[in-house]
Amino acid sequence: MKQSKWSRIFNAAVIMLSVAVVGWILLSTDDLSRVGEALTHLHPGWLAAAFLSYGGYLLCEGLGLMALLRPHGYRMRAADAVHLSLIGVFYGYITPGYTGGQPMQVYHMVRRKIDAGVSLSCVAARHFFNHLTITGMTLLLWALNASFASTQVGHLTALIVIGLVMTFANVPITLAVVLNRPLVERLVMWFIRLMERWRICRHPDRWRERAVHTMDECQQALTALARSPGRVLLQLVISSVQGLCLMAAPCLVYKALGLSGTAWYHVLTISFLLFVSASYAPLPGATGAQEGGFVVFFAGIFGEHAPVGLLIWRFVTFYLCLLIGCADTVFISSREPRPCARAAMEEKV
Repeated sequence: MKQSKWSRIFNAAVIMLSVAVVGWILLSTDDLSRVGEALTHLHPGWLAAAFLSYGGYLLCEGLGLMALLRPHGYRMRAADAVHLSLIGVFYGYITPGYTGGQPMQVYHMVRRKIDAGVSLSCVAARHFFNHLTITGMTLLLWALNASFASTQVGHLTALIVIGLVMTFANVPITLAVVLNRPLVERLVMWFIRLMERWRICRHPDRWRERAVHTMDECQQALTALARSPGRVLLQLVISSVQGLCLMAAPCLVYKALGLSGTAWYHVLTISFLLFVSASYAPLPGATGAQEGGFVVFFAGIFGEHAPVGLLIWRFVTFYLCLLIGCADTVFISSREPRPCARAAMEEKV
């Protein structure tokens, strides 16, 4: 099935904008010019573990989507699931406040012939479980290592609390949006009327019909998920492992630099506290907040090696993903994707 004219235009615009944003981010920093030198002084085994840990983070997101799609009859290859995971991370990194990841995941899932309502429900569920587990794990580690955290970042308690509140706020907000069907429907219908007024929407009745169908599918999918404790538990486990894979990167960089003296769970605790404190800076990839936060939060752990640790950590968890995601956008996302198989559902029908 060929892409429509507007779909091709949208894809081309997204590709050009993505490349432009990535170029701006890379050219506005001199970090990459120093990464090569820093890499020569690292333990290769621990450095490889850091890359694998971030790969595990992407894999977990893909597995979470696969698990959510399976009850609806969709069978997705692991490679395609990881591709969707990379799309979410990449577009999250190049948009302020990580706001672009989920919409682009939904768009690319729909391109794979997955129903829009099911796609929306899967992405909303992953967003919910990820923020719920990050908040819970941060609070747990902070409580278990309160004395150490107070010594290292006690002067940043207010910033950490604000970050925790903002992170956890995604949980009730997601629930409110999902459960408040009348509010969502009013907003969607208002948007369609606006598009009709601007002469962008030529068939408003068709748009309204599709919107109602999508909302029905999404609500049914999320209701079915909520009524399945096993599926909820699986998502919580996947999100927990995913969070650990992401937060383990500073621990592995610490080992790669040959440093010692601080227990791994203490480094992990500070990693979680940094994440909730800096992730929602209104800049692509939280640029600036993450770098400054790393130096401040890990000053007492990395010591004089903090600048080098920062370079390696950001390369593993940010710059490399930008480069790979940009290449993926240019060479893969612009092509017609492989439809997601739905044989199981067809058999049931």
